Amino acid sequence: KQWYQRRVREVLIVIAAGNLMILYIKLCYGAYQTSQARKENREQVRSYGELSVGGPFELEDTSGNVVSSETLKGKWVLLYFGFTYCPDICPEQMEMMASVVDTVKEEHDIEVVPLMITIDLERDTPEVLAEYVAEYSPKIIGLRGTEQQVDDVCNHFRCYRSKGQAYDDPNDYILDHTVTQYIIDPKGKTVGYFMSNRNLAERVPILMGHVEKYRARVDAEIEVGDTQSSLLGRVRQFLGMSPATVS
Repeated sequence: KQWYQRRVREVLIVIAAGNLMILYIKLCYGAYQTSQARKENREQVRSYGELSVGGPFELEDTSGNVVSSETLKGKWVLLYFGFTYCPDICPEQMEMMASVVDTVKEEHDIEVVPLMITIDLERDTPEVLAEYVAEYSPKIIGLRGTEQQVDDVCNHFRCYRSKGQAYDDPNDYILDHTVTQYIIDPKGKTVGYFMSNRNLAERVPILMGHVEKYRARVDAEIEVGDTQSSLLGRVRQFLGMSPATVS
């Protein structure tokens, strides 16, 4: 009788461990399917021509400090391309960017780093750029770099720029450029943008919509990770395995 009871317990333990292993495999497969679905969705986004921009960059602020896509990770970012001699569009967009940053901080306690990358390296010296961005907000960081660095980041963000013709004064020229502000999430991914015709009442909800989506995605990833760890721990416990014995 004791032998029979012992055999029954062993069989039940094996069955339970097997069921837990099956659940673990199903969970891993579900995570894989979710990953593939997201990949397919990204491919569809590219196929239908929606905005897919952004990339690594490394520039300098007006004090000579390096600011890059890596140093900005962990922060929400608003990115704008412009130049200090811009007569009307840039001032409007700079004021709007400052207002968005202040509003989301006051109303939602969300810190956003506003960046302006100058596309006019001839005239926008560090001193000129520093004075210009300070007129709109002490939070705005002016960035510049070499021609190649600026070309690279413009290409990443598909920012068009073209130098107009100068007449009497060789320094009196206008630059035509893309008037778009890009929203970058804490992982460094460009998730949205503002066209120039968006007002403050439209921009803040758009930005907060991206914040909420990002939070939901991070929470889901944490939940999946915790579930996998918990299930794997139970499987190890049933099999009598310690974490150190599993490579």
